[in-house]
Amino acid sequence: MPNAGFPVRKKVADFLTNYAIYVSILFLFVTFGLFFPQAFFSIMNVRNILISASVIGVMAVGMTFVIVTANIDLSVGSVAYFAVALGVLAMKRAGFHPLWGLLIILMATIGVGAVNGLQISRLKMVPLIATLASMGIFRGLAFQFTDAASIYGMPPLISRLGIGFLGPIPIPVILLILSYVSAYYILEKARFGTYVYAVGGDREAAFKAGINVPHIIFLVYLLHGFFVGIASLILCARMDGVVPALGVGMEFDVITAVILGGTSFSGGVGNVWGSLAGAVIITLINTALTILNVSAFYYDIFKGSVILLAVILDTFRQRRLGIVS
Repeated sequence: MPNAGFPVRKKVADFLTNYAIYVSILFLFVTFGLFFPQAFFSIMNVRNILISASVIGVMAVGMTFVIVTANIDLSVGSVAYFAVALGVLAMKRAGFHPLWGLLIILMATIGVGAVNGLQISRLKMVPLIATLASMGIFRGLAFQFTDAASIYGMPPLISRLGIGFLGPIPIPVILLILSYVSAYYILEKARFGTYVYAVGGDREAAFKAGINVPHIIFLVYLLHGFFVGIASLILCARMDGVVPALGVGMEFDVITAVILGGTSFSGGVGNVWGSLAGAVIITLINTALTILNVSAFYYDIFKGSVILLAVILDTFRQRRLGIVS
């Protein structure tokens, strides 16, 4: 007699594979809200969570493209610090117009994306090593440029990106939404997105199908650099300048958000909306830890636990999809 419970277990497993991340957001929000109703159950708090998630969320957009191609980038936090340092110095010490400062930040992150992309796509360097090197190099350069000092006091045009509103919606949230809508179109509707999935799913098969694999990987890192630039603009505005600790450890939050959202380390599987949900979860956890006044010494324990959970979920998804045995 067939096992009558098997279809039910399969449906539950399929549901968890596809929607666990969204159920987790609801569970965390309700749980934290029951303990801190005044802090969580309010429109203002939802808005603040989205604002707080905007930097990690926008960076997670580009990281989704990178990980879908079975690559990685450990340099995003350092690159953000480097780019913001250049932009702030240009505005505060060289007297550049704020618009030039914004452009310098954006061009710096795109430039680093190009460097990483060339190393990985053309020089065939291991992504982990190449971006680890970039992490050290560009943070070191930023330290040199700023003398490891904090520089505050951004022009109103810059500050508006971090604290301003367009109607009732905060500008960082607008940038977050625009980033995800555009990324969804590129990844799911455009031919380039099809190539990205093909490269991540089976690089050799993609090459035989006539796809220029190195070119796609280079463009992915270039696009990733653009989204890191948008996130860096928000970060600069919200910090009102640059500090030596800017971006430290951010790469782990970004990667964790993407993996929690359903993008597989092995490549070829993922979606941007899951990455947004992952960024919201990371922000919810950080917010709860702050409200609970948890010692900073325990933050790494919580973050490490979340990363471990993300890897376990990724392994489970791969087994469900038959990617690994």
